Amino acid sequence: MIIFLGILAILLPVAAGVLVWKRFDQIFLKTAQVDSNDSLPTYLKKLAAVSLTTGFLLFVCFQLLFIFSGEA
Repeated sequence: MIIFLGILAILLPVAAGVLVWKRFDQIFLKTAQVDSNDSLPTYLKKLAAVSLTTGFLLFVCFQLLFIFSGEA
């Protein structure tokens, strides 16, 4: 069970990062006519959003994994 939760703790943040990367233009650039990959400041904001999302979810998932593995 712990191995399954460990795999899930790795795959969930990766999937969320991919989703944020694909949906960034729809969420944050609704009115802008700029493609996020063509403008460096917008690209860096996109990269930061993905990094923060993935890092936060990795932290939360592994904290939950360590909490549940200690009780088993």
